[in-house]
Amino acid sequence: MKQYIRILSFITLLLTSLGSFAQSQGDGWNCFAVLAGKATTIDNSVLLAHNEDDSGEQMINIYNVPANKEKGTNKYIWVEFPGMAVADGFLNEYGVAVVSDACNSREDREDFTDVGVLYQVRESVAKYAKSARHAVEIIGKIVTEKGYTGSGRTYVVADCNQGWVCSVVKGRHWIAQRVPDDMVMSIPNYYTIGEIDLSDTSNFLGSPDIISYAQERGWYNPEKDGKFIFKKVYSNPGTYSSYRNAFRHISAMNYITGENYTLNPDTYPFALKPNRKLGLDDMIQILSSHGENIPDNLIKERKTDSHNECICNDRTVCAAIFQLRNYIPVEIGAVMWATAASPCIEAFIPWYSGMTQSPDGFTRFSSAELAQERHFSDSKEKQKNYPNGIAWKFVNRLEWVLEDYPARIGKISATKNKIQKELFDNQQKFEEKIIKLFNSGSASSYKQIQAMLNKYTERCYNNYFKEF
Repeated sequence: MKQYIRILSFITLLLTSLGSFAQSQGDGWNCFAVLAGKATTIDNSVLLAHNEDDSGEQMINIYNVPANKEKGTNKYIWVEFPGMAVADGFLNEYGVAVVSDACNSREDREDFTDVGVLYQVRESVAKYAKSARHAVEIIGKIVTEKGYTGSGRTYVVADCNQGWVCSVVKGRHWIAQRVPDDMVMSIPNYYTIGEIDLSDTSNFLGSPDIISYAQERGWYNPEKDGKFIFKKVYSNPGTYSSYRNAFRHISAMNYITGENYTLNPDTYPFALKPNRKLGLDDMIQILSSHGENIPDNLIKERKTDSHNECICNDRTVCAAIFQLRNYIPVEIGAVMWATAASPCIEAFIPWYSGMTQSPDGFTRFSSAELAQERHFSDSKEKQKNYPNGIAWKFVNRLEWVLEDYPARIGKISATKNKIQKELFDNQQKFEEKIIKLFNSGSASSYKQIQAMLNKYTERCYNNYFKEF
């Protein structure tokens, strides 16, 4: 029980780190991601884990969007938060997953064509990307051509073979780095790419003038500053020095390596070698962190009466772990394990990329096309207008737990952990059945596989709500 009540509060720390940083908390300190290369994981999968943090009334919807041959678009799973421009997550039929974290930049110039791009970036990845590298190329092309309207953001993309981190800056500048197969990357809400080498096209892609532009703006002087370090040069200083960003980053890095890191982001490497093989349980531990593994000497204040401010917090509206495997058919090899609230409260349920239909209650509209048309225009008073959405089950449970977190989290966690173990235990047996059908090679078997995948996720949720 002790580990559940040592919840971090960073209020005083945030006040000391704000400085001139006038962005809202929602822009500056939301979301967290971890990306593990396939050589670091127990099952040789690429693992991409992410917490989506957003304030206000949020309603999770999950659509299975069909491919459109005429438009040349992929089939994909779309985790939608109506009205949000940078919250949605995607997994497409090629096993390409994309999430993102706000990373405010120091750029103060506007350079857009027409209205620029924001929401369209990750949607374009879902629709067109056939690999993680291809996703980076798409992001770079659209940002260069249209101009990015947000302050800055890092898109974390992965497929069944590799993962990339793509950091974009307001306007038309971007840089991307591949995460080595034998390393693990974690990122809060500041840029993490350090030294770059655009001549090494296997591991880096980006704007050719990323360094010269910084020199022109007076952000970087090679004689004075030495090596070009992207994260130091392009980050908003307030975001980069934020204690809360550092604490979240430290929590993940400590867990990955077993070492202790200091409050100095200059010393944090882009990626780390873990001290053991990692699995889904490890990703859950990181996403559920309330800072229990941060040394006390780094913490000025702890509170035990709230579920507050580390990686897992009051605003975590969805957590997802993309388990991406290249040795079985992508329809089951790429799976999104998702919660609809804080991962310390909810279990992760599997959504396979080969699915074609969401369980009842996960979609506001009868078609994804209608949801896309009304994503921004129909986003007010969601609970009032769509009271039958499954989202409110999760919202209500979260609100109930938060009324007395220390007293209620123990029982909730025990139940959640029991369900999670059963889900993980059942995975291999279920997938073995699907693989046998794939091996038969018939068209009717493929239709049967889709139906089985749809039914499996539906059954997982039905059983979940019976027990929980």
